[in-house]
Amino acid sequence: MHISELLMSAVKSVAQQNKKHYALTMHDGQALQLKVADMFNVHLLQQDHPLVCVHFQPLSSLNNIEMQPIYRVASLRTATGEDTQLSAELLECVFAVYRYYTNGSIRPWRNAVK
Repeated sequence: MHISELLMSAVKSVAQQNKKHYALTMHDGQALQLKVADMFNVHLLQQDHPLVCVHFQPLSSLNNIEMQPIYRVASLRTATGEDTQLSAELLECVFAVYRYYTNGSIRPWRNAVK
């Protein structure tokens, strides 16, 4: 299966391995991993090879513990640095993992992220 087809596939199940690592099973049987690489990056991997990196940018101060942090997607790129898109279900999985990891909220996705 071509990578672009895989990224548009529907997610069948998500299994948490720890707070930073998740196993995804796609409806076609393919297995992917989601990994929170650092405070602002979530990687989508297949057999430990990077496919996509979603980079988040804070929109609020991260120093104020009384406020929930707010983020937006700064970029969504393949391992080769090209802009890409994910299926709605796959993108929601990335958002859910990142929200859980940061206890933050994510501003709505926009098609053109600059």
